[in-house]
Amino acid sequence: MKKISTISEKRTSLTVYMFFIAVGIVIGTFLAKYPSLAGNKLINQYFMFPNEGIRISSLISGTFLLSFFIIVMAFFFGSSAFGQPFGIFLLFYRGIGIGISASSMYISSGTAAIIPVAVTVLPKAVAFSVIAALAVRENIHYSCHILSHCFFNREHETIKGGLKLWSIKFIVLIVLSLIISSADGTIYFFFTSVGGK
Repeated sequence: MKKISTISEKRTSLTVYMFFIAVGIVIGTFLAKYPSLAGNKLINQYFMFPNEGIRISSLISGTFLLSFFIIVMAFFFGSSAFGQPFGIFLLFYRGIGIGISASSMYISSGTAAIIPVAVTVLPKAVAFSVIAALAVRENIHYSCHILSHCFFNREHETIKGGLKLWSIKFIVLIVLSLIISSADGTIYFFFTSVGGK
């Protein structure tokens, strides 16, 4: 008789996924010595406090679109039997953006960067790290089910009837990303308004 697993199966702790982000942060810290990388928005992922004026709408759209990209990629890789390594790579990527941004700010401003990092980088770094970890956890959970279904002939309710619920989870993560991006823009606006820059 075939083993049937349900969608309620216990998932790996988020701590495991946050570890990969932490490794990415360490990598990003070492990469911060290269200005061309640190200044690239696809690398710093809008975590870096802008040295020049930036429209709030651009900041919000930039942070949201990169988070949207990570979530969509996690969804895409999760629908593959071999999508697990790519999900882990997304966590490394997210961590690199955080590490390279914070370190670059310290390199350019020294101790004066402490407050900007604490106010504008740290809150969204934590929030977007959790979003990425949740997305990749679902990525790996679903991908492993597909792998076992294809190669070990095991049926899973997650595959047979859980796709809709799985998709809704990613939609919720996208909505949360939009909320976090909007909050980030608001924090940046107030921080610069009171002379924090």
